[in-house]
Amino acid sequence: MNIRSRRTLQAILGFIWLLDGVLQLKPQMFTQAFINQVVLPTAQGQPSLIQHMITASAHLVAPHIAVYNLLFALVQLAIGLFLLINRWVKPILIVSFVWAAIVWSLSEGFGMLIAGNATFLTGAPGAVFLYGLIGILIWPTQETLIPGSFLSKKRMFIARISLFVLWMLGAVLQAQPLYWSQAGLQGLFTINAFNQLASSHPFFLDLVIMILMAITGILLLFNHKKWQVIGFWLTILLALFIWWAGEGFGQMLTPLGTDPNSGPLLILLALCTQPIRFASRYQTRQA
Repeated sequence: MNIRSRRTLQAILGFIWLLDGVLQLKPQMFTQAFINQVVLPTAQGQPSLIQHMITASAHLVAPHIAVYNLLFALVQLAIGLFLLINRWVKPILIVSFVWAAIVWSLSEGFGMLIAGNATFLTGAPGAVFLYGLIGILIWPTQETLIPGSFLSKKRMFIARISLFVLWMLGAVLQAQPLYWSQAGLQGLFTINAFNQLASSHPFFLDLVIMILMAITGILLLFNHKKWQVIGFWLTILLALFIWWAGEGFGQMLTPLGTDPNSGPLLILLALCTQPIRFASRYQTRQA
């Protein structure tokens, strides 16, 4: 594997982890507001076992939230820093997998996938889940790299399959009856124009989003590079739309915004499929 190419993805992932750590140092994160407004709401609508896991861990942390939050921030800062400087990469990635599993289960409520109201528009299946997935894809190996790509052919295929599964999951979640109605769809967006559209034409808007997700996922499965390129660019556009209109850029500038959310991670996962080389060649032939 071309080490420099893989390290590009590693550095981007490291930067995002580092950003998470910085956001975790906001003053409000050291107060009960973090527990009451960020963690505990993820227990709502969950099966009793998951609900108990989340509430029990929250009540364990709450009395000493300042100490625990500093620990949370330091873990994320350390993961990001070591990935950026390319030191102890394998042990650090293992730490990131463990940390991602803890956060995904006890803080993100498994991306709310089991609660029955998850949608990619608000961050499902959970940003930290995508951190772990990308970490697996960039795990250092000696695999042969296709010239001009970030990862090996095998890793690129796994990334495409992963994106296919994710977009199909997104389409299925968007097909939930809740989101066909004004009551369910309105309020999911941070942009008033889309909330107004959701109010007046909820069925149409939800159908368009669902179909775009499904088509994007299917295109990534094709062996023909032309369709992979289209799937890649649709992934970028959908991820940007979700990050802007649904996630509000992760609400990073708010007192309790903990991370940039899933939008940037979907883009990074798209880069792992590496169809950019094919896109430039295809565009050159068309010119």
